[in-house]
Amino acid sequence: MFGLHPNAEIGYLTMTCETIFETILSVQGGSSGGGKKDSGVMGILMDLKARSPPDFNIFEITNKIKDKSPYVVVAL
Repeated sequence: MFGLHPNAEIGYLTMTCETIFETILSVQGGSSGGGKKDSGVMGILMDLKARSPPDFNIFEITNKIKDKSPYVVVAL
C-alpha cells in the first residue's frame, strides 16, 4: 500500500506489532497481583473497543464495487 519492498514491509509490520505489544505490557503495570494486571489491561482494551468504529462487512463492500481493478483488489 505504501510502495514498500515486501521484505521492508514485513520488517515494518513486525516492528509495529512489537511496539503495540510492548505498549500493552507497559500499561498493565507492575503490581504482583495476577488478577489486577489482567483486569486493568482488559478494561483499557474494552474501552478502546467501545470507542472504535464497528467492523467492516467485507461482503457488503465487495458487492458494491463495480470495477475490480488491481488497485481495488489490493486495497480490499
